[in-house]
Amino acid sequence: MLRCCAFLAALILAGFTAFEAHADRRVAFVIGNSEYRDIPALKNPDKDAEDVSKTFRLAGFQVFIAKDVTKLQFEEKFRNYLAAVDGADLAVVYYSGHGFQIGGENFLIPVDASLKDAADIEVQAIKLDDVLEQLRSKSKIQVIILDACRNNPFPRKDYWLRDQLIVSGDTGLAQVKSSLNTLIAFATEPGAVAYDGTGALSPFSSAFSRRALAPNQEIRAVMAAVRRDVVKATNGKQVPWENSSLVDEVVLMRHDEPEGQQVMVEQTQPASERALHITGAAEAIDNHGVSIPVGVGPVPLKLDFPTRDPAVSLKLASYPATGTLSLPDRTLSPESSLMADEVDHLRYEPQIGSAAPVEVGFQISAGKASKRATMKLSPSVDPCDQAAGAPLDLQGVAPGRQPNEIGGGAVESCETAVKAYPDVTRFRYELGRALLAAGKVDEARKAIQEAADKGHVRAVFELGYIAASGTGTAVDSTKANSLYSQASDKGDPYAMAAWGRALFNGLGVQPDTGKGLDLLLKAAAMGHINAMNDLALIFQEGRNGVPADPARALAFLRAGMERQGVYSMSILGLAGRSTQTVAVCKPKVVQKIVTKIKVVRIPTPRVTVPGPAKPPQNDPGPAPWRGSGGDHDRPSRPSGSSGDSGGDVGTPETDNTGTPEGGSSGGFDTVSSDGL
Repeated sequence: MLRCCAFLAALILAGFTAFEAHADRRVAFVIGNSEYRDIPALKNPDKDAEDVSKTFRLAGFQVFIAKDVTKLQFEEKFRNYLAAVDGADLAVVYYSGHGFQIGGENFLIPVDASLKDAADIEVQAIKLDDVLEQLRSKSKIQVIILDACRNNPFPRKDYWLRDQLIVSGDTGLAQVKSSLNTLIAFATEPGAVAYDGTGALSPFSSAFSRRALAPNQEIRAVMAAVRRDVVKATNGKQVPWENSSLVDEVVLMRHDEPEGQQVMVEQTQPASERALHITGAAEAIDNHGVSIPVGVGPVPLKLDFPTRDPAVSLKLASYPATGTLSLPDRTLSPESSLMADEVDHLRYEPQIGSAAPVEVGFQISAGKASKRATMKLSPSVDPCDQAAGAPLDLQGVAPGRQPNEIGGGAVESCETAVKAYPDVTRFRYELGRALLAAGKVDEARKAIQEAADKGHVRAVFELGYIAASGTGTAVDSTKANSLYSQASDKGDPYAMAAWGRALFNGLGVQPDTGKGLDLLLKAAAMGHINAMNDLALIFQEGRNGVPADPARALAFLRAGMERQGVYSMSILGLAGRSTQTVAVCKPKVVQKIVTKIKVVRIPTPRVTVPGPAKPPQNDPGPAPWRGSGGDHDRPSRPSGSSGDSGGDVGTPETDNTGTPEGGSSGGFDTVSSDGL
């Protein structure tokens, strides 16, 4: 009789497990900017971000949170988020902070933005359309929620956008045209202003956190409830609004277990035996510390739990600060419970970009007996990622190395990673980089092609580089441009720069100055230093119908310098700075800030760069380099030599480690350090 009860209980539990099985990957990026430096601080966004991130965690999302981020911090955190959201079923971005429109384009404002000059919007702010475009290329469904509909708080109102000087909108954000399967929600209607409210949270964020956890509610029903709450809280002054093209149903908080139905397990063991089970289970967890590789998906923890007793249950007492706990059939939230026979299937996926160890706390119970246990998990980056990861790879998990920085052991490390994780295409691409650096061109091209075929976007760009440079094959600029275009459409910043450069200058393709300029701007917005240098040259001289504006050129050079772009520094008359530090007493350092450049024109000698209007007839297409923006070396010319880019914008530069990388020519006759 007792055995039958236990068997029946196990069947019921199994039925529940099958009923609530969900394999969807759902990733949220929550941003709260409160502590602005040059404009008044906002009281709500930090608290909004904290509350909303907890809401998404409770709903079973993998959550990235960023508070009071600068532009550079946003770039880094957004790249990590994009790597995690690659191939996801649902990608969510929630932003609370300053935001406003210029010429129908919406911009989110980092905390270090000053926006004093007309060019600052392009290097200091975040264009919402760029964020949405990246999400579209990586996920099935996109949701962007903006509690940022405020006035432009900066004194300046006119800014450069592409090739025009545009006056910012009067109030609020502009309507966003969504693509298929996208929902964009605003705290208030287009052109109107949202209110901060009188509480710790804004009226909109407070209502969202409250309503989003309603069980099994489709997101459009959730947003309708949020709208009613905000209208009531603001006496009708603020009306939340959304634009939806969703064709799939989106449920934030799933709850599949029928209400009121409970699993009854008859206790057959004496209290002393149950206590032993709990003690053994707690010891198994407390003694289990494990290193978890980053970026390979959920990793089984292999706890080897000592009991399968259906009377033993576990409740999460503390959820890991970063990353996601899951079972094969569902993602766990901070309030999840699991049974003893599920513990051996527990998995953890570290958050990309976070290296700090985390702790997971469990409350283990059986009847009236209870004991707490804590497990320690340490995220780790695979040796292949460390040795051969590519800079700005949106499917990568490490900062990346230039080819001449890839050591001799990289091939072996990446071969081991490919064997251990055959489904992680990143390792196959990185193996190709390592082989290429080792001079094994045929093997490298094969590995890179396999990675491209399996969906690694940077590998597609790499094949374009191989075609453009004729590495181990004949030069084929048509093929190179086709591959650059494909990878650019998938959001790769290197490909955007290469394809944009080709279009802007008409290199092996029909010129399209507008699209080329736009792609260079998008690459620069993702942190591509060479794109910044290219843009500086374009704006300094004025090219292909784009008007000259030295102040705009300076803005991009300063942006490159902030990212340790040595060629940006050299144009500004600064020596390359080493990243190495020495443990000695520190003298007082007075920082010098670049505020302007002074162009001194000297009749002879003169450093010039051939104009892009008429490339040579034998032009091979995009020059075979890329920088940080660039990833392939090309011998540097002696200082002062004339450029020879075949009509391209770029010539070699040196990165902050002192190694050659692809870059942009200065285009300035002589640059003084006035103002330093």
